[in-house]
Amino acid sequence: MLRYLLFVICFVMPLKISAQPYPIKLSEAQTQVLAKLVWANEGAGRVENLTVWNKNENFPSLGIGHFIWYPTEKKGPYIEQFPALLSYLQENKVIIPAWLTTNEIAPWKTRDDFYKAFDDQQLTELRELMHNTVGLQARFIIKRLETGIPAILKASSEQEKVKITQHLADLTATPEGIFILLDYINFKGEGISDKEQYQGYGWGLKQVLLAMPDKSNNVLLSFALSADEMLTRRVKNAPRDEFNWLRGWRVRVYKYPTLKIQ
Repeated sequence: MLRYLLFVICFVMPLKISAQPYPIKLSEAQTQVLAKLVWANEGAGRVENLTVWNKNENFPSLGIGHFIWYPTEKKGPYIEQFPALLSYLQENKVIIPAWLTTNEIAPWKTRDDFYKAFDDQQLTELRELMHNTVGLQARFIIKRLETGIPAILKASSEQEKVKITQHLADLTATPEGIFILLDYINFKGEGISDKEQYQGYGWGLKQVLLAMPDKSNNVLLSFALSADEMLTRRVKNAPRDEFNWLRGWRVRVYKYPTLKIQ
């Protein structure tokens, strides 16, 4: 047996940037395990948490990865992923409810509207769709990492590329490290968008990799410590009070060194 989650990975790290993504090859069974881990981190593995609208946010978060869908044509600072997920599901022959194919923006304008309609047909159908496509959503996250790493390297200096490449090689040497990369890029993005910065500082995967020490006896712990540092810096630089979120973020990243994937 593959011991539940043996990652088979073909991951080449040249300093010259290729237009091709870095392929991460997982079996369907392995992808389902990954999906459960991501869903547990984002929504405690509960069906009702496949459609949420967090307090103090201007958008709903949907699916196992809490993919953002803005309710206005003007987009906020965070990268919107839900419309791309819908396209990915359609590419994979999933039947999408008609109302989802005709709405380019989220149909609920406020958090109150969202929760008033929580048990109505649309959100019920949406939760069913998300529940029935857990594996494909995990593949969607894998695809983001496959394309995100070349984008991170392209947006980096030659000196940064060397450091990022080494840390990626160390992390992808273990299944736990691969999961951390997949979870964090879904959690806080690539870290290359100018919009996803406070006072000029980002908090995405690029920033975490760059803040890691050059050498470490525990790469998973080093990643967690670096992620804590970047998320704490985000909260300190935030234009609004985000301190209440920091505790939950820390709980999440400090689970990384304790992962045991067999």
